[in-house]
Amino acid sequence: MPTKPRYAVPALEKGLDILESLSASPTPLTLTALAKALGRANSEIFRMLNLLEARGYVCRDDSGAYTLSLRLFQIAHAQDTVGQLLDSARGPMRTLSYDSGESCHLSVLEGAEIVILARAEAPRPVRLVVEVGGRFSAIHTTSGRMLLAGYPIAARQRILEASADFKKLSKAGREVLLTSLKTIASDGYATAQDESVAGADDTAVSVGSPDTGVHAALAIAALSFRSKAPRRGELVTLLRKCASEIDHNASSQLHRLKRD
Repeated sequence: MPTKPRYAVPALEKGLDILESLSASPTPLTLTALAKALGRANSEIFRMLNLLEARGYVCRDDSGAYTLSLRLFQIAHAQDTVGQLLDSARGPMRTLSYDSGESCHLSVLEGAEIVILARAEAPRPVRLVVEVGGRFSAIHTTSGRMLLAGYPIAARQRILEASADFKKLSKAGREVLLTSLKTIASDGYATAQDESVAGADDTAVSVGSPDTGVHAALAIAALSFRSKAPRRGELVTLLRKCASEIDHNASSQLHRLKRD
């Protein structure tokens, strides 16, 4: 039985009550059903539900009923997941850079930005390098659009609506972006030319998925002026091979941890 707190924090308690009730329910709950389960008025929990939804802790289905998102799971496993991802990616990324002759980098989505987690530098004296820890707009990068395209529409929309860059786009610009994300989701890769830097041909694929808690983008920024640079199709093939190896390594690592 939980220990009674020394100091009352009504708003926090209300939020935790909502999360625990949704967790215990086998089906999504409407606002009215949730209020009844908690013994509160609809108006008491309406604003709290809006906040939890905006922060990505709960989702609403087509009927308007609420259910938990994977946000709590992601928070609980964030550090372990990142460590496992980096361990799984190190070797395959070195091989990718050697085979492609270009630097590659791995990034994840945090809010409306991507964060660079790792890189492998090309075995050439002249190469493009992205700084580990760097943050960039999700909608204005190939990796960011690749990551956004992998999310369910409702979750993606919440991320976009919280993005200052998305709000700056015109109506036509937003429509172009959303169409682009549909195409990326269908193709399984994202590309752009001269976006990150002049003379760079960016190509990205996804690693893992939002459902597993491991959702990253693997990208190459190839110097397009090189006469012997691999064609885009070849880069997509190499990136997909590397992503598959990372997924396999991560899955094997997870199975070992469960067995131990």
